[in-house]
Amino acid sequence: MEDFSLEKRIHTVAFDKEKCIGCVDCVKACPTRAIRVRDGMATAMWELCIDCGECVRVCHYDAALSLTSSPAELKKFKYKIAMPSPVLYTQFGRQVHPDRVLQALKMIGFDDVYDETWMCEMVSAAIDTYLTECSGPWPCISTTCPAVMRLITIRYPDLVEHLIPIIAPRELAARDLKRKKAAQLSLAEDDIGIFHITPCSAKSEAINDPLELASSHLDGAISIREVFGPISKALKEIDRVELEHSFSPIGMDWAMGGGEIAGMRNENVLAVNGARQTLEVLDRIDSRQFRNVDFLEILLCPDGCISGPLTIAGRYEAQHTLALLIQHVASQSRVKEEKVRSLYREHYFAFEREIKTRPVQPLGPTITEGAAKAREKLAILGQLPKKDCAACGAPDCRTFADDVIRGRAKMSDCVFVRLEELGETIARAPMAQPSPKVPSE
Repeated sequence: MEDFSLEKRIHTVAFDKEKCIGCVDCVKACPTRAIRVRDGMATAMWELCIDCGECVRVCHYDAALSLTSSPAELKKFKYKIAMPSPVLYTQFGRQVHPDRVLQALKMIGFDDVYDETWMCEMVSAAIDTYLTECSGPWPCISTTCPAVMRLITIRYPDLVEHLIPIIAPRELAARDLKRKKAAQLSLAEDDIGIFHITPCSAKSEAINDPLELASSHLDGAISIREVFGPISKALKEIDRVELEHSFSPIGMDWAMGGGEIAGMRNENVLAVNGARQTLEVLDRIDSRQFRNVDFLEILLCPDGCISGPLTIAGRYEAQHTLALLIQHVASQSRVKEEKVRSLYREHYFAFEREIKTRPVQPLGPTITEGAAKAREKLAILGQLPKKDCAACGAPDCRTFADDVIRGRAKMSDCVFVRLEELGETIARAPMAQPSPKVPSE
């Protein structure tokens, strides 16, 4: 991918030059307008990329890639632990108990496994506690989806203070697990590798460069696509499984959009799923709407993590499987609310550092120059057809005008401008005179 900026942060999405045909599907899907097609190939402006994987989801040619960890990276550690997203349990059909999936993970190279569903339930309870004690600003916004968090830091910097300062379950679980296992096994924490089995590239990026932590407590993220085949093969070799683990049905529901708020007591909450819906709601919050809502669960994928771009099972099939699995593991037990409140007051769930914004660079270095560039941008936009066809390689005419102002594109990249210029050239050209006839002898 072409680097349009000075930002050198390692990203977890890329394009395969051999497979990309420049079809502009990814350009239109990108929620931050970070992708362009230049010289027939998709490229990205890294300062706008949030590693959400929407380009991976919509690419029909497998040209958009998600750069997650590979199983080969397990060799770096003396003791390897798999921590699957609850989404993994939905990928193998309703007959496969989650405990069989965990056993299969141990058969394909992990020394141990950890189910994070109980931690998910604890975080739901911790959010309830936070909402009873905070004084706004409202609405509070979930920090479960790292792509949403990055989107806010780039496009909605004024909403950063709305992000609820509670660490995601996968990081809380990894923090505790690494300390516990190091003590049990008499190993250094660096010798223990904990890998999240993930449905999306955004969680992999959150491990590489977390916003709310000094560094991630996880050592990598392996795509569900990567392990699906080996797990499926291992499952065939399991005749019977001893049910060693208990699973929180509330925590398992986190795989679906709305699952986070389903485990909360507070009823003044809303769930929003999907890139377009996310942008619409964040625009409205930025315009001071939704102030009467306490909490918003916002996930960038259409149905929540269960429809992440790195999954195998179809989203509706996975939803059906999840509903049946939750019934199968359902129990009356819940995490103790008193324990969660005590941990909350000990700052167990709290962010380790303040989240910084990364707003888009202004059009000019000073207010005066920026205003002049803005007027110039409007003038350029007035010359464009406003068809938002993406034939220029930008997602819409407004973004293309911004690219022209910033020197990333030229007016002739617009096919309609080129056609108009060609028409004017033809109109100005002198009429060709007929050649004089040569008299015949």
